[in-house]
Amino acid sequence: MAYFPVVQAIENKIRSTGWVNPNWSLTKELSPMIEPITNSIVQPMLNRYLSNVPDEAIPAMAHGIIDKAIGEGKLELMEGKLIFDKEDLQELKNLLNYNLPIKENEEYNVITSAPEAKTEKK
Repeated sequence: MAYFPVVQAIENKIRSTGWVNPNWSLTKELSPMIEPITNSIVQPMLNRYLSNVPDEAIPAMAHGIIDKAIGEGKLELMEGKLIFDKEDLQELKNLLNYNLPIKENEEYNVITSAPEAKTEKK
C-alpha cells in the first residue's frame, strides 16, 4: 500500500509536521484495521456480486482472462505494481487446464425437420 503515490504523499505530509518519527508508516498503522474492514465490507460485496455468476461460466471466464493476458505477453494489476509475465501466465494456464478445465457440452439435439407450429383449439 505504501507504493501508492497518494499514501506516500499522506505519509510525507504527516512526517513533515513532526507528529511522528521519520520511520513512521501509514501502512503499518492501518494494517490491523485492514482485515476487519475487508471481512466486514469488501468480502460480502464481492460475494454478493460473484454469487450471481453461474458456476458453469467460471472456467471459461478464468481461461479467457489468462488467454488474453498470454496474448498480450503479461498481466499488470494495480497500475503495474503486480506483474505476471508470460511464463507465469503459461504456468497458470497449465494449472487451470488440470484444475478448472473447460468442459465441452456433449449434449446436443439433431433437428431433422422444421418444428411443427402449434395451433390453438377453440
